[in-house]
Amino acid sequence: MKTRIPAIARKESLHILRDWRTLLIAFVLPILLILLFGFAITFDIRDLKLAVADEDRTAASRVLIERFTGSRYFRLVATASDPGELTALLDSGEAQIVLSIPKDYGRNVERWEGDTVQVLLDGSESNTATIAAGYVEAILAGLNIATVKNVLSRGGIPSKGIPPVDMQIRVWFNPEVNSTYTIVPGLVAVIMVVIAALLTSLTVVRERELGSLEGLIATPARKHEIIIGKMLPYLALTLIDCLVVAMMGVVVFNVPFAGSLLLFSGTALVFAVAGLSIGLFASVVASNQVLANQIVILTTMLPSLMLSGFMFPIKSMPGWLQVLTYALPARYFVTICRGIMLKAQPADNLVRPTVFLIIFGAVLLSLAVVRFEKKL
Repeated sequence: MKTRIPAIARKESLHILRDWRTLLIAFVLPILLILLFGFAITFDIRDLKLAVADEDRTAASRVLIERFTGSRYFRLVATASDPGELTALLDSGEAQIVLSIPKDYGRNVERWEGDTVQVLLDGSESNTATIAAGYVEAILAGLNIATVKNVLSRGGIPSKGIPPVDMQIRVWFNPEVNSTYTIVPGLVAVIMVVIAALLTSLTVVRERELGSLEGLIATPARKHEIIIGKMLPYLALTLIDCLVVAMMGVVVFNVPFAGSLLLFSGTALVFAVAGLSIGLFASVVASNQVLANQIVILTTMLPSLMLSGFMFPIKSMPGWLQVLTYALPARYFVTICRGIMLKAQPADNLVRPTVFLIIFGAVLLSLAVVRFEKKL
């Protein structure tokens, strides 16, 4: 039996080419969003204001200070002769972290007797304090390892013994622990689910408001032919958008693309169907264009930002909220994007999220066909 899907797809393609607003959403908005969010959102905290009181003033204490100032995370803003002055700097906000090095620090380190270095953090911003504490621990751990190796290289054995295990930590897939590498692949998923849904959110309801839907209803085309025919041109647009946004992440933010471009394109196609189905369903059930847009924004943007694993780990959420995340296509594409771009995961490792996307798209597309009525 001859299908009418190509004819409807051609009609929708001509409409897209004549509508500058659709082309704006399809090609300009994704690029603006990836640039805006890519530069604005970061989990790294840099240039933390550091104040130091060095009572020792030896080569060892200077090495310790240089460990802080030589990193990209701390910026020395004040030095104090008395450790008591550091509290005032912390209270006034002139410093976010203070370092107090006691007398005889260098001598105690040289003799391997150990010493206590005081570090105080401004906890009024808990997230900043937590991240800064991690930076401090990493710096001190690195200094301890360097000290041990320095003593051993000179043929000496520390009087207090050496650590039984020389722990060397390596981070795979993101050696510099650069949060941009985590954020940008997630942004590809979050941005594209919103764009895909917006593209199809007006396809049916707009024609109903303009009166052009009557001509389409009068044709012998079946409901599923109309819905699928309208979706196909946007499917091609969304796939191109996914590739363009991913390319922007690689070129502008230097995010690695370690995996297969073909695998990425195939999974992006499945994801595009799921995202477009959201917009089609909203377009079918909404009574006007404004309501259709509101449905899309409320069901895609905020949930995808907060609950997809893009910003917050899903495992840290309450159990009932974790269940809700299974209804978000962005959750699965975030996993896919990070897996392909950063880890070069093969297709076998991405079967589960891809299957969930197929199920989501099939269910929502079926609901859109069922709810669509060939009448005014």
